[in-house]
Amino acid sequence: MPLARIRSAVAAHERALGRRAGRKYGGGPSWLVTLVDLVSLMLAFFVMRFAMTSIESPRFDEAAASISLALGMTVSIAGEAPPRPLGIETEHRGVGFRLSYLEPLLTAKLSGDPVLRTARIVRAGDRLIITLPSDLLFEAGQARLSTTARSAVAELATALVTLPNRIDVVGHADPRPIPPGAPFGTNRALSLARADAVAVALVDAGLSRMPTVEGMGDSRFYTIAPTAPMERRYALARRVDVVLFPERAP
Repeated sequence: MPLARIRSAVAAHERALGRRAGRKYGGGPSWLVTLVDLVSLMLAFFVMRFAMTSIESPRFDEAAASISLALGMTVSIAGEAPPRPLGIETEHRGVGFRLSYLEPLLTAKLSGDPVLRTARIVRAGDRLIITLPSDLLFEAGQARLSTTARSAVAELATALVTLPNRIDVVGHADPRPIPPGAPFGTNRALSLARADAVAVALVDAGLSRMPTVEGMGDSRFYTIAPTAPMERRYALARRVDVVLFPERAP
């Protein structure tokens, strides 16, 4: 058979295949069918790769924390700690928002309140401490929050309510002796009562869990500005610390 006839027969067969493919897939050359199949396979491959990846970037934590504080919504974050066996000595806790990112957010949040703007936010190792001066929250020797102080603590609660981090409340006092007839017989009892008052006010304002409460009395007075005048040291000692930890609340 001549070569020209063979080529003509092959071309006629290809045209017939193209017509059948066109009728099946809505018209068009047959090579488009192969191209569409290839693009579909590539799309499925990339979707599968994306589904198999996990979000580990710290930027996701930062974005989640910012949205959480701005909108008052709880946002799930990545970076859960590997599971550990549970027992009497161990307790599995996930990871909360990064403290290094929470610090400027909380500073900006508290700066708008006339009471909270006097609070100090201090990074101490693996903890972020919001120090509330007791002189602005309580009357001398008392553990009942004033009306203004209760409003300030409620404003603080709006910044903390969306955070998954563990939160403790710790009270401190100066070392001067308690006067006779005072409601609380020791500085430790006074500091504990004040810490409890702040913790209860946070829960009343929307915090979903009761923080761990502790009263330290004047046991940390030696760490406060050793070179400052004594009255200044006393004022710094009288405080309630709201302590944020990197791990999630239990």
